[in-house]
Amino acid sequence: MGLKNYTEEVAVEVLNEIKGMHPNCCFCEKCTQDIIAIALTRLKGKYAVTREGEIFARVEQSDRQVRADALLAVMEGIEKVSKRPKHDPDKIKLD
Repeated sequence: MGLKNYTEEVAVEVLNEIKGMHPNCCFCEKCTQDIIAIALTRLKGKYAVTREGEIFARVEQSDRQVRADALLAVMEGIEKVSKRPKHDPDKIKLD
């Protein structure tokens, strides 16, 4: 098992759950990566390198506060990227 940030998984899950509520935001690959990067700078990383660490990280992923924090951070990312997207105009993808 390699080094893995489980906070990133939570941020991606949350983004996938709420992006339908933001029809005016672009979710092309670049914009999605920017949203996740903004969110991750606001969140504390949870890393694991062992099977035991993975189990603890996965349990923490389901914690309500962890998900609430991720939701707020992702929403901030959506707001910032919506205002100033840096995508290639030829690759825009609205989901």
